[in-house]
Amino acid sequence: MLKRLPLLFLLAALCVPAQARVDQVTYMKNGAYAGKIGTYALAGASYLDSRQAAKLLGGKIYWAPVSGKLTLQMKGKTVVFYMKSESVLVNGESVTFPNPMIVRGGKAFLALDFFTSKHFADAFGFRLDFNPETSVLAASREVTVTSVNYFSHPDKTRVVVYMEEPLEFQASQKENNLYSVNIFGGVIAREERLSVPDGVVRGIDLLQENKTARLVISPGENFGKVSAFRLSDPDRLVIDVSKLVVPVSQSITGDAPAEPSAPAAPPAAEGVTVITPSAGIPAPAEQPVPTAGGMALPDKLQTGSGRKKIVIDPGHGGKDPGGQKLFGLKEKEINLSVAKALYDLLKGEEAFDVMMTRDTDEFIPLADRSVIANNFKADMFISIHANAARNRAEKGFEIYFMSEKASDPWAAEVADFENSVIGLEDGGGQSDPAALLLHSMARNEYLNEGSQLAGLVSAEMEKRTPFVSRGVKQAAFYVLRGTYSPGILVEVGFMTNSSDQKHMNNKATREKVANAIYRGVMKYAEMKKWK
Repeated sequence: MLKRLPLLFLLAALCVPAQARVDQVTYMKNGAYAGKIGTYALAGASYLDSRQAAKLLGGKIYWAPVSGKLTLQMKGKTVVFYMKSESVLVNGESVTFPNPMIVRGGKAFLALDFFTSKHFADAFGFRLDFNPETSVLAASREVTVTSVNYFSHPDKTRVVVYMEEPLEFQASQKENNLYSVNIFGGVIAREERLSVPDGVVRGIDLLQENKTARLVISPGENFGKVSAFRLSDPDRLVIDVSKLVVPVSQSITGDAPAEPSAPAAPPAAEGVTVITPSAGIPAPAEQPVPTAGGMALPDKLQTGSGRKKIVIDPGHGGKDPGGQKLFGLKEKEINLSVAKALYDLLKGEEAFDVMMTRDTDEFIPLADRSVIANNFKADMFISIHANAARNRAEKGFEIYFMSEKASDPWAAEVADFENSVIGLEDGGGQSDPAALLLHSMARNEYLNEGSQLAGLVSAEMEKRTPFVSRGVKQAAFYVLRGTYSPGILVEVGFMTNSSDQKHMNNKATREKVANAIYRGVMKYAEMKKWK
């Protein structure tokens, strides 16, 4: 019997399904060996280890095993895959690709055929070729300038040119502010023309002129000073265009400029406290040390007794309806409904003074919402929103706290959308350098407390609402950035998902959401010994 065991083991090995096999391919970059990528062969198709492939190609992978979503990010472009789905989002556009992703042993593998497809080349600006006889995957890297993108910020517009290698450049600016950059040795994948509706830059053109790539930036009305520099890992050329700020005239006599008249307070619902940004708040017995602009950083981290002040911020409102909807209520209406329910719950607690940034359908600039909270001397700030996505399969709630670095590309995209309301504002909200430094201090001081509050609220939302959890995340939300207190932003659900929208249209579900946030706040208060 013992003599038969080796034979049995050999037979067992031969019986392993031939359609499943693990191997490697060699990756060549510019004709030189760059590394190995693990593969998995299944039913005649080869799949690449997504993390290893992204690393050698100069990109990053964001893999969420629970939701089955994988994001490949490279050179400012993204491709999103979903487990057991043939739908692939290529830079926001949905395409169909058969069996693009599999998961084995907790690892995500992407179809080799996708890397060699036109979709990949169009997405990232270069082509990959695979030789099955030699198992070599090679990059056709004649292109040295792969793409251009822009990012609008409150104080500037950043233009980024992604390159395959560090290239020399020369910049020039004409009298009409038309700004041009010649990138020597630059070979573009394709000519690009981008429209930039942010008032600082009007448009961006990427052109090919012989062996030189040429970038032309057309100025907008608020086109300010320009600085250009190179960054590495990955190689890219960055052009920052500052937003032109008209200086405020100063009196040579030293007299302070006249105080603007305070705007009338919006009508308030019975029993709901609402104050305008300029509304006066009685000063406490001890004032914090003032800084530039009369602003100060109050201490909101003290524990112990005393009524704590909480500000509830229903997102959007008035001319800003919020995200698109499939049916039913608008986002601004959902936000206000949840906020009012939360207000009623917290107002019943002796430990809290509670107010709302708005209690009617009105437009309030993001900067003013922060000012309202700071004038109220808030100890906690809660902003209520609803989500939206191009892919209608996206669903669930997310809880955000403030951080300049987004936790993943989706978090950055959500923050960009919520911050885009700045385009509806009439200007203002500009801070001097000392005030900006104060904002930075506040963000650092309250970051940990914001993350704790977000974790507690997330746990209650998962337990008490029908929405699935997408986790606690961090991103640079404008409304949280200027608030001097621990703060969170709640994305209740996706208005672009039929199931989530149905839940949010239901009053009982909105009250469950408010109750979950309330319970998270109460646990935070107990942890901080506020009660």
